Amino acid sequence: MSEPAALGRRERNKLRTRQRMLDAARRLFAERGVTGSTIEDIADLAGVSRATVFNYFPSKDDLITALHASHMDALTTLIDELLAQDLTTAERIAGVFADFARESRRYPGYMRAVTGEIERDLGTPDTGRERTQRFDDQMLRVIEPGVERGEVRTDYPLPFLAQMVGAVYVSTLRHWRQNPDDDGTESFDRAARFAADALAPGSGSGRGHG
Repeated sequence: MSEPAALGRRERNKLRTRQRMLDAARRLFAERGVTGSTIEDIADLAGVSRATVFNYFPSKDDLITALHASHMDALTTLIDELLAQDLTTAERIAGVFADFARESRRYPGYMRAVTGEIERDLGTPDTGRERTQRFDDQMLRVIEPGVERGEVRTDYPLPFLAQMVGAVYVSTLRHWRQNPDDDGTESFDRAARFAADALAPGSGSGRGHG
């Protein structure tokens, strides 16, 4: 986590304390799952009191929300890097999908636990809508430059196409989470190629023009 130079010592200490608790939650969720990890466990591992954890995160759901936000921040940074390179739309999609596959290999227990909780939270209208929109916005950033380059079909609205790329990503994630023998390498590579092929001009005759 970056610490702006303008922050005072107290603010920096608060950021570090918050990060220690998030790191502890990641480790425990990987080892024991979300339901098997208590606030007391997180406090002990982070070296803080139970009251301190509750001061930053009033509930375990708030921890999940903070972890999800950190993943979205990392995704935004990744897409910034992909957009800064001279890549095709297919290569950028592959980069996004491959990044999750890499993280799933590095932290399989944690990624399975936390993505399961995030998906459960998507059933909550307000929370789900906000998280889905932020993710779709990032997918839109990936494919939008491809329109001018002639790499993305125009017979469907671009936001819809971004949603479909996101849907392929989430579906692949769901199947990966349900299959403990899948390390994500092949499944996410195949899914990325499928999504890119579906976006290509001439891949099908669409009827949605609105």
